[in-house]
Amino acid sequence: FADTTKPFKKDIPTYQNGGVDIFYELAKAKQKQLGLDNLENGFDNLQIRVWYDFALVRERKLVVIVNKDTTWTATVYNLQVDWDGRTETILSKQVKQVTPKSGWADFAKKLLDLKVLTLPNQFDIPNYGGGNDGRTYNVEVATKNQYRFYGYWEPQAYRDKFWQAKNMAYILSLFEQELGV
Repeated sequence: FADTTKPFKKDIPTYQNGGVDIFYELAKAKQKQLGLDNLENGFDNLQIRVWYDFALVRERKLVVIVNKDTTWTATVYNLQVDWDGRTETILSKQVKQVTPKSGWADFAKKLLDLKVLTLPNQFDIPNYGGGNDGRTYNVEVATKNQYRFYGYWEPQAYRDKFWQAKNMAYILSLFEQELGV
């Protein structure tokens, strides 16, 4: 997953005014509350986090997929949060270890074929919409030489217009079918 001949690359989306993506800030705050490692300086082998953010409800989800020393693991977090309009505070959490129904080799291949490591951020796709209500899915990817954060608002609504949204929608569907998320 890592090409050690390349320098470390960090990709965190920013708005046109230079501000950092709010979902990135919210993910970092929840990461800290959950006691998860900071991935911004990389991860030895591969870690993928998919943050499920739902407007106007307290429910959040997080799926963490790790490949370390050739061993795959997946953890699903079901979270209840309090949103004060600026920050989220985790009120409760349920944590569950899961295994893909089809096995790790098949699941990992499908995930990588959907370009989970390289999908662009929605803001980098011309004419991709966005909104204040609905569901947003944000992905963190960390390898030895890379950290990326990207997101998609309602990818299911754009799956027929953008292949990137279609891939993100398939990733979410894969999580549902294989991991029960």
